[in-house]
Amino acid sequence: MSTKKHTIYVINTSESGKSYWNRAGVAFLNKDGSFTLKLDILPQTKFQLREEQPFANEEAAAE
Repeated sequence: MSTKKHTIYVINTSESGKSYWNRAGVAFLNKDGSFTLKLDILPQTKFQLREEQPFANEEAAAE
């Protein structure tokens, strides 16, 4: 995993329009360009954020 770390925030807006930013976890940029996300609200769960790739049958249909 890369050492470059990003902070994940949850942004809530009050009825008066003021925004409150609350730390929700961290994201790490991986060597392959994907991200690993670790959320404080789900401490034993990791997420992977990757660029969407078409399925093989979608590529064949496009040709």
